Amino acid sequence: MSLLGGRADDHDDWHSHQHMQERLSVPGFRRGRRYRRLEGAPEYFLMYEVDDLDVLTSQPYLDRLNNPTDWSREIIP
Repeated sequence: MSLLGGRADDHDDWHSHQHMQERLSVPGFRRGRRYRRLEGAPEYFLMYEVDDLDVLTSQPYLDRLNNPTDWSREIIP
């Protein structure tokens, strides 16, 4: 059973067309990958590569994280 309640396509569309672009626009984010398990849990594994761990506490990252878009709030309430 999906944790996304049948909305996996919506989640994947959001992740591909908004979330990844947002993350990659933050200085120091290099790339991200999404893996999806066909059966069992956890359903998704997300991996991000950053220049340095400080990127994850940087002001640009925190600004993006603390101000989600409407689409982000809909997908990840």
